[in-house]
Amino acid sequence: MKKCALLFLSFLLILSSMVLTSCDKPPKDNNDITTYLKNMESYTTEMNMDVKNDKQTINYKAKQSYLRGGGYKLELNKSRVFIYKNDNKIYVSDKNNGTKYVQSKDFDEVFKLSFIGEYIGLLYTNEEIKYVTKTINNIEYTVIELLIPGSNKNINKALLYVNNKSMLPDRMVIYDINNKVKIEITYTKFRPNVKVEPSVFKVQ
Repeated sequence: MKKCALLFLSFLLILSSMVLTSCDKPPKDNNDITTYLKNMESYTTEMNMDVKNDKQTINYKAKQSYLRGGGYKLELNKSRVFIYKNDNKIYVSDKNNGTKYVQSKDFDEVFKLSFIGEYIGLLYTNEEIKYVTKTINNIEYTVIELLIPGSNKNINKALLYVNNKSMLPDRMVIYDINNKVKIEITYTKFRPNVKVEPSVFKVQ
């Protein structure tokens, strides 16, 4: 009887170990996903972003467009348009008051992190990158975790959730130095390698 009990206990321990490791394990091949994202010639997506502080959560809804060699375009809350060019500048158009201005790309520490190309670019300069596979709501994701360079303690670490089946990003979560969630981004209607006209990034 004791021998049977021990065998049953051993079986339970092995089973629980298998369940735990299946929820958070190294991905089969992260190179396929990063290579696919890196080689995208263009994309469009809708984005929902929550930026959190101690007092409130600020929500942004936006549309992104990307074209290799053309840059990024971010249409924010249907009120402002940001065009990120390869000259390290951001061209801003405020539809509410009709003003236009230019600022340095370094001035933006939040919105530029939402661009998939910017995130993938960090993979080449970051020494602490982690890849794990997580299953959430029966969907298997590769989670790419890296540290964000800079001195901003509110933007310390980012996790990008990439759907293993579609190889497209679904979600990004950014943490502060105390491991508290500061920014959550959800991507919807992500369309890779679609036709995006260069005129989309023309500065008026």
